[in-house]
Amino acid sequence: MRWVGDNVDLDLLVICLKRYFKEKKFKVEEEKRENKRRIILCSLPYVSRKFKIIIEGDSEDFSIETFFKERKRSLMLLHGIYSLFGGGAFVLNEVKFEELMLNIEKDLKSFLEQIVPLLKISKEKKPKFNSHD
Repeated sequence: MRWVGDNVDLDLLVICLKRYFKEKKFKVEEEKRENKRRIILCSLPYVSRKFKIIIEGDSEDFSIETFFKERKRSLMLLHGIYSLFGGGAFVLNEVKFEELMLNIEKDLKSFLEQIVPLLKISKEKKPKFNSHD
């Protein structure tokens, strides 16, 4: 998703995203970057893979993308060998994971559509959202 010309407080957006995922019982980490890029890593206790949210740009022109961290090739090979002997347990887990990630992306999109307008900064006033983390 991309926003242009909205003048959004991105620091506050990161705080809101971290809070949003923590409330959903995700483990949340933030990677600090010196350029115009912010990265949030999210994972669930019972899921081995993480996904990351990348916020790139400045308050006037920014985009938000989600990516799923790939499993290491050695793990994929090991699971591939297991699936030869055990059937579809690995495939079933992958389908469940993909369904979970699609639901997370859909919920995140809805959340962003609601929260970004609240975080717009006008020249006369501060954002309407409470920034306590």
